[in-house]
Amino acid sequence: MRRGLEYIRRTFFSLLPRTNYLKRLIWFGCLTVSIPIILAGSAYYHFSITKLADQFSEDNKISLTVAKDRMENVLANIEMGSLNVSNHTLMKENIGRPGFKTDFLQHMLIQDILQTYKNSNNLIDDLIFYEKLSDVMVSHNYGYVVFGTSMNRKDVETALNLKVPAAWVYLTDSAANGYISYIRRLPVMPSEQAQGVLLVQVKEEVLRRNLVTFSTYSKNQSILILDSNNKIILNSSGNANWGPLAGDTTGLSAILSSEESTGQFEIKAANGDTYMAVFQRSLLGRTYISLLPEKDLLQQVSWIGWLTVFSVAVFLLVSLLLTFFASKMMYNPIENLIKYGENLQGGRSIKQQGNEIEFLKSCLGHLNQQALALETYMQKTQPNLRDQLLKKLLKGFAGSGESLRNECAEYELPMTGSFIVLITIVENLFKEKRFLPNEGAIVLFAIMNVIKELLAKSALDGYVIENNERESITILHFTEQVPREQILELTRSFAEEIKDALKKYLSFSVSNGIGGIYKEIKRLPDCYREAEAALQYRMLNDTQATLLFDELEPSEKQSLFFYPREQEKVIVDALSRGELLYAEKGLNQFAKTLRDSGSYNTIYQCYHVLLSSIIQSLEEQGPGVIDSLEGNWFDQLKARQTAREIYEWYIEIIFPLYQQITEDFRKQSVKIAIQKVCKHIRENPGASHSLIESADMIGMSPSYLSRMFKKEVGVAFIEYLTEYKVEKAKQSLQDTDLSVMEIAEVVGYSERNLNRAFQRYVGMSPKQYRLSNR
Repeated sequence: MRRGLEYIRRTFFSLLPRTNYLKRLIWFGCLTVSIPIILAGSAYYHFSITKLADQFSEDNKISLTVAKDRMENVLANIEMGSLNVSNHTLMKENIGRPGFKTDFLQHMLIQDILQTYKNSNNLIDDLIFYEKLSDVMVSHNYGYVVFGTSMNRKDVETALNLKVPAAWVYLTDSAANGYISYIRRLPVMPSEQAQGVLLVQVKEEVLRRNLVTFSTYSKNQSILILDSNNKIILNSSGNANWGPLAGDTTGLSAILSSEESTGQFEIKAANGDTYMAVFQRSLLGRTYISLLPEKDLLQQVSWIGWLTVFSVAVFLLVSLLLTFFASKMMYNPIENLIKYGENLQGGRSIKQQGNEIEFLKSCLGHLNQQALALETYMQKTQPNLRDQLLKKLLKGFAGSGESLRNECAEYELPMTGSFIVLITIVENLFKEKRFLPNEGAIVLFAIMNVIKELLAKSALDGYVIENNERESITILHFTEQVPREQILELTRSFAEEIKDALKKYLSFSVSNGIGGIYKEIKRLPDCYREAEAALQYRMLNDTQATLLFDELEPSEKQSLFFYPREQEKVIVDALSRGELLYAEKGLNQFAKTLRDSGSYNTIYQCYHVLLSSIIQSLEEQGPGVIDSLEGNWFDQLKARQTAREIYEWYIEIIFPLYQQITEDFRKQSVKIAIQKVCKHIRENPGASHSLIESADMIGMSPSYLSRMFKKEVGVAFIEYLTEYKVEKAKQSLQDTDLSVMEIAEVVGYSERNLNRAFQRYVGMSPKQYRLSNR
């Protein structure tokens, strides 16, 4: 079989022209025919894609609009019904009431309320009411249940710990049974601690069927519903890449960051699939997203590609045959010369271009150039390969035994003697103005050159390598005759030379960490970790520039350290109020408490937790605040090496950024709150409004409301209230025949106070005003 195939191959190639220009002529004829076909097919393919994409987009928008209207009605009915149940007199009276636990009559009445709500909405599967003080649950299905024996107790505990008054969530046990839950903390009015909770259980599959009913254009179309916190609460397809249980919004960042209420994007899912996405936002803050796979669109026009390929193949075959026969009929002197050359060479096949001798000369010259280039490359890469081996040794990945000995012998590395590792790192590099943040490699290159020059001038033997564009690592080697004390002294002196030289020539302040002394090269990982530990000691004491691991005193760690939660709360509260001075004082106390722990890991992790709390506080300021963060704050925190650097980073970067980001949100919230107070005064002119009452209504202190009111409106609160009542009375005096006493009652004044107000603001009594304007 193999011999037959070889014979066919030789026969086929013997038919082809043996000179390059004839082969080029054949392929030129093929390409001349193929290129126009490919261009025409590509143009038609692009045109079809554009037209079909417009059709897909329009149908996608229509189906999403229908689904949104339907689901908003369904979800709003459930939410409004739960609010009505929560505001029922029996529910409000029994929240926090002693004796409710044994009041079985109240349990039955509440169960009747739940049953009535259940019967009014066939989508609801179960309703659960939990009262925290009595630790009692009332379910529409099971009636009175002791909380400790309830199957839903974990879900209720989770619902109580939520920070929002109401939300659609996937609770652990309920989600396992196929439920999506709508929770409402009780009482309805916001309070610092929930006293109860109402759970509405709806089968996720039932809601999905309502959503799928309107996903009619494509069987692969997915419709997602996101809540106001951009968490997915429902997915029509149940695709794991957009799964509701995970709450994943990977690939949807372009939609979530958009400020428009509707729009269209092209996005990629976590699995790499591309989707045509259309979104609409509802008045209740939910976002509806319709995802149509791009592959559905491509399948509609795939026939164009196959038709183009088939046409090209047919025309290539025809043109290949025509060009081949045409070329064989032409006079071919070059092929004749090659045949003659074969006879001279004893029938040996020659495959070359142009003159044979020139071809051989060019090949020999090229091979000679390649050999020289390869030799030069090997000479240049030898040190780099040795550095790679040293890096693997430092990380413990270089193996052992015979393989390690062979590699060390190849790169002339000693196996025995005394080894010590010196790590050099730049202090406060992020404050360096001479280099951009992404030019750390340039800085490290300059530092390594200085260290290599110092090492070459000294009597020491060693190697200088880099690690992650951050650290310069010097590995020093001493013979077995050098005593331990002399090794430490020489290493310390070399570290001081490095520090002084970098300060003098590059104006860099550096710290050096020196590990222990080991007798074998395979112990380099231990020495490297000790040098890192010495540098980590700067978190506790950043006054020393050179730190030896063997000279560090073990820190007396506290037997029990508690995270300073109260000091964190002081910092976050001060930032939320925009009071940076109090936030700085709180951070100072926070840092002092951490220093007392005596642990590098404890200090770093506590600062990490503090940063998480600050970001969470930012998120609570309002939607879209997190999107305005610049860079990755956790990466910036990781780049700080000492407690002082971290402290200054918080003071100089994080706190001002927090104030800058939240300033606009605070101004907007204050403006809306004052507009609410003014609207309340206009809608209730006869009420006895007070500054304290208005402050309680919008959740501000009276003094703060007084300052902000005068700043926004231009007059003090009492002045605005009096002027409005006077204007209301003036209008009544002009347009009605009510007596002055009756008008005074309408605006919430006595007749005497109304007379005083008129004399002050109008300059006459109400009766005189009426006479002068009629």
